[in-house]
Amino acid sequence: MAEIFASKTAEIEEREVINAQISRKLAGECMVLLENDGALPIHTKKVALFGNGARATIKGGTGSGDVNTRNNVNIEQGFQNAGIEVMTTAWLDRQEQNTSAAKAAYVQWMKEEAARKQTSELAVMFDHPYKEPDCEIITINDIDVSETDTAVYVIARNSGEGADRFDEEGDYRLYPHERGNIHLLAEVYDKLIVVLNIGGVMDLSEMRSIAGVNAILLMSQLGNLGGDALLDVLTGKVNPSGKTTDTWAENYMDYPSSAKFSHNESVHDEMYEDGIYVGYRYFDSFGVKPLYCFGYGKSYTDFEIKAGKISVEGNEIQIPVTVKNIGKIYAGKEVVQVYYSAAGGVMEKPYQELAAYQKTKLLAPGETEEIVLKYQAEQMASYSEKEAAWILEKGDYIIRVGNSSASTKVAGVIEVCEDIQTLKAKNLFALDVALNEIHPDAVKLEEKKKKPPVIRQKNNL
Repeated sequence: MAEIFASKTAEIEEREVINAQISRKLAGECMVLLENDGALPIHTKKVALFGNGARATIKGGTGSGDVNTRNNVNIEQGFQNAGIEVMTTAWLDRQEQNTSAAKAAYVQWMKEEAARKQTSELAVMFDHPYKEPDCEIITINDIDVSETDTAVYVIARNSGEGADRFDEEGDYRLYPHERGNIHLLAEVYDKLIVVLNIGGVMDLSEMRSIAGVNAILLMSQLGNLGGDALLDVLTGKVNPSGKTTDTWAENYMDYPSSAKFSHNESVHDEMYEDGIYVGYRYFDSFGVKPLYCFGYGKSYTDFEIKAGKISVEGNEIQIPVTVKNIGKIYAGKEVVQVYYSAAGGVMEKPYQELAAYQKTKLLAPGETEEIVLKYQAEQMASYSEKEAAWILEKGDYIIRVGNSSASTKVAGVIEVCEDIQTLKAKNLFALDVALNEIHPDAVKLEEKKKKPPVIRQKNNL
């Protein structure tokens, strides 16, 4: 039997301490600041803390998305460790009692259901995963005893293998009590920060419409030091520099696959009709405006991004970029992103695709850094089923640079003088049913690729 190299005593090893420090540092940088009108970072010694994730903070998803740890710092403990007094422990106690009772009832039902069906409790859990109940209602008394002008509301959603998510209250959408609580807090507190302790996307269109929500921070699920990492960001010790890795739609049905996804049509057969238009490629190509685009994320400071002259070295495309922190108070990091709009040829192509990205060093106010983003030309090739090969088609490839998929500016053009086969392959697993794949208006898409007028800084490949 293979030997497993892991801690064999209760003693905390130096390795664990070092790894925890690295994890906490990276966690702070990974958070995505979706909205902020100046409420963040906070400067307070007292806070009104609410929400189902305040004490029951989710460190990882279900199944293999979670691991055993020696300890878990929730958000309430994170505030305490940062020296900020949580003034709403009475509400948090009621919330904990509510969820504990619901969980106990679920466990009892799961045992009885397993016995009735003569199956394992694990099988029942996978078919009927536990769902957190709606939050406790916040009362005027909870607000009166808080003695602060700053409220933080934590929305938690758990998910993972074994179950699909639903477009319903308490999952993709807000629970009724969550909705009412946020409206109330937005009215009575000068500063309301909403923290998203979630592993996927959810509907934020209603929350964005609530006057008085001053900041929205995507914390995600950051492991056992999540509470400490969150406070690093909330207090300005760390400036968040994360970017969205999904496109957040205005409406659930804006996702092209949503209408037929899982329980919306069939849990037995899933027809992938998106084709090449997955994620931002769909929203960009079909002209559907999202709530938050791919690669989006704010900072406590502002940056200026200027692309230099593009060069081609062999098959490597190089884009020099100058990034300057033009803010006056906070140091920060920016993520520069390079996209390309491929030439219209025989094969269909989306409006743009991500080719390279790079995060800067920590830039002080007024500081500048010059970086060079690089990628191989074959990354721009498309797969031809007819030829069973990746082919870089003849034509102009427009290079765009920005800090999100929606903020790019044309930096130059790479001209491919003839079709180039970059990799010969072999077609496997032919479809046994026809797919009705989606397609945008080809003429309008090509016109969009060339707006605004292309800078004629051209490199031949």
